[in-house]
Amino acid sequence: MKLNKAFHSLFPVVLLAAVTLLSACSKSGGKNAALSAAARDTTLVIGMLGDADYLNPVIGASLTSSEISGLIYPGLLQGEFDTKTGLLNYLALEKRLRPSSGPDDKSPKAALARTWSMSPDHRSITYILRDDAKWADGQPITSRDFKFTYKLYGNPIIASPRQQFLAELVGADKGTVDFDKAIETPNDTTLVFHFYKPVPEHLALFHTSLTPVPEHLWKDVKPEEFRESKLNQQPVGAGPYRLAEWNKQQSLALSSSPSCNLPKPGNIKRIVWRIVPDYTVRLAQLQTGDVDVVESVKPEDFDAVQKANPDVEVKTVGLRVYDYVGWMNMDGDYYNKTGKVRPHPLFGDPKVRRALTMAIDRQSIIDGYLGEYGVLAKTDISPSLKWAFDDSIKPWPYDPTQASRLLAGAGWVPGPDGILQKDGRRFSFVLYTNAGNARRNYAATIIQQNLKEIGIDCKIEIQESNVFFQNLQERKLDAWMAGWSIGLEIDPLDVWGSDLEKSRFNFPGYINPRIDKLCELAKEKMRTEDARPYWVEYQRILHEDQPITFLYWMRETQGFNKRIQGEKLNISGSFYNIDDWTLRPSSSIAP
Repeated sequence: MKLNKAFHSLFPVVLLAAVTLLSACSKSGGKNAALSAAARDTTLVIGMLGDADYLNPVIGASLTSSEISGLIYPGLLQGEFDTKTGLLNYLALEKRLRPSSGPDDKSPKAALARTWSMSPDHRSITYILRDDAKWADGQPITSRDFKFTYKLYGNPIIASPRQQFLAELVGADKGTVDFDKAIETPNDTTLVFHFYKPVPEHLALFHTSLTPVPEHLWKDVKPEEFRESKLNQQPVGAGPYRLAEWNKQQSLALSSSPSCNLPKPGNIKRIVWRIVPDYTVRLAQLQTGDVDVVESVKPEDFDAVQKANPDVEVKTVGLRVYDYVGWMNMDGDYYNKTGKVRPHPLFGDPKVRRALTMAIDRQSIIDGYLGEYGVLAKTDISPSLKWAFDDSIKPWPYDPTQASRLLAGAGWVPGPDGILQKDGRRFSFVLYTNAGNARRNYAATIIQQNLKEIGIDCKIEIQESNVFFQNLQERKLDAWMAGWSIGLEIDPLDVWGSDLEKSRFNFPGYINPRIDKLCELAKEKMRTEDARPYWVEYQRILHEDQPITFLYWMRETQGFNKRIQGEKLNISGSFYNIDDWTLRPSSSIAP
């Protein structure tokens, strides 16, 4: 299977919208129905729950941002995912890490790298770049753009969520990457990365493939002003699309980039993401043809949608996405004030977190909402990653009696009002989630009732998606429901690493030195499959510690208007080949 041409889809990202990429239209609202026939034939409209956070690969963290950035910015490599083994392949124009296995693999013409070579001691990797790639403003893309951008990824002031990708570069073992020694650019088309230790080739390819930004535009922006720079609203990339307009919280539109040769301009002239927070409204617009694509269609709505509009078909793909309940393992307020870690008064004990998982009837959430499209989750290693997945681990059962015993053993006993208490503190908290996600709203209601039955007071609060994500990043929430789209290369230090300043996705503040060590040991194996024993132990530790409650993996369910031609869904995402899509002319569609 071919992966997203700009490599963004390989990385783990936070799912705030639904499980989706979505959003946008023109300033006037831009509904498909209001378009002229000619405009409709050249415009694709996608219905979306929430807006992007940043259209900048250095700091963008949500799935929406990742998907859209992947169409704007270039990628060093491309990838293929082998569904038989769960292994990820890496492709340059003239080289592949492994032989291709899929029946429809294509030449990786979008890659910036012509080829690469790994040193015999595995301490450096050298890329030879193509010499014909240009940024959208006409400036050439050179090796210096990569070195410059890696300095941005590694700058603690900018606080990129992908700082852990630099963990093997020279100097990282001493606390700070020495970029003069770690990355060399002898000429415009030669890019060399140096590591302080031997690194397996697949991991070297993964960690050195972060997306570049143009040095000539960003070089004068101070790190402390990086997130607020107007350049974030005017991204200059080299991909098949350019940003046409962005009306925050309303719409976002891309136009095909005529100068793109990586490998070509997008086929559809204009792609609009329309932000429609309400699920029922998104669904209605899919049925009426006002939007062409809606992700996360409820299984129970399949028949009604297709009956209302025979030109809509529902497609499924998975398993890469899971929902979870996050528990703040550490005292977030104390950490934000002092920089020091101490256990959270409610959720700091692994036995308590395990009890919470056993108190939640996860299967009833699946049965009531996802049906056959949901699978109980045990950890964050997907069953799709077959080479590493440990099938011997059994999910924690729904067992409120045992949950109550665990809580009692941790000192939580019923108070006068029936709510558990310990040392004078009631077991009471707010569970936050993002607005417009019907699935999570459904799950939150069941969770609230389940916890009430064992003496825990759980209130539910819905926040606008961008506000919710900002609070997560700043570790201001004690409990929340969110989702992840996992990376297709197992490399979870950015999610569970004990260095909380570099592990920007470690929202719960979970710290376990053995997890850190297992991740490091796995990285030392030159063959991907040889790391399996470490990932098996990793899964068992997460299963016992329950830093979060892993709810369910989802087979993503997407609604597509049949006027779209050429779409191919796979585990890398619904939009991985969107630049190859075409639209059937209105004149060819029967009334």
